[in-house]
Amino acid sequence: MLPDIVSIGPLTLHSYGLALALSFLAGTLLIERLAAARGLDRDAVLDCALVIMAAAVVGSRAFYVLSHLDDYRGCWWSVLAVWEGGLTFYGGVLLAVPAGFACMARRQLPIWTMSDLIAPAFALGIGLGRLGCFLNGCCYGKPSQLPWAVTFPAGSAAGSMGCALQPTQLYEAAFGFAAFALFLHLARRRTVPGLLICGFVALYSVWRFFLDFLRHYERSQVAALGLTNNQWVSVALLAAALVTAIVLGSKARRAAE
Repeated sequence: MLPDIVSIGPLTLHSYGLALALSFLAGTLLIERLAAARGLDRDAVLDCALVIMAAAVVGSRAFYVLSHLDDYRGCWWSVLAVWEGGLTFYGGVLLAVPAGFACMARRQLPIWTMSDLIAPAFALGIGLGRLGCFLNGCCYGKPSQLPWAVTFPAGSAAGSMGCALQPTQLYEAAFGFAAFALFLHLARRRTVPGLLICGFVALYSVWRFFLDFLRHYERSQVAALGLTNNQWVSVALLAAALVTAIVLGSKARRAAE
């Protein structure tokens, strides 16, 4: 674990913040390159990519803070310290989707085509971001005696558990990089616009639902039927992705007749 990479005077480079910055940079460059291959307006694409990235940070931070309000009482300024960790992926999705759609509509970009190009960028962001989580010692798993279970240093959130834990951060990073390779390959092929992003959302929702059985959560994060808040969001997003894919596929078939 390496939460702080280097300190120069009062400035500290945090591994989580670095991973977050790299994921945004890599994702933006990837979207730009894929969009250029489709002949889309570069400036419009960059504008929307930046809007989506900003909305993802705000949404993911807001979702995390709202579900951990007791941790911030008396020190509300720390809400802004996103480089220290504390982001919830689904919160980012819930805000980035409407913000992205609004920006694409305003800049007259094809919404579903653009969304498909964003899918591999999201996957890459998950891979890089979860490596940052591992180095930061957050988003950790439940106690485990598996040979690859990790004992984190004392002083970290994961280290406070005092035992070896499931490295769920690395599991999700592996998923992110594998999904990136898959959806990058698919993004370079011509498919019904919108099916690619629906496929990514569906695949991640299923993955996250089962992964959460291995993750450690506070009692406040467990909702109805013993499932976590994120698992219920996974169920909702899976249903939305499948319905959207069916509608888009039906429209494409009718248009081709």
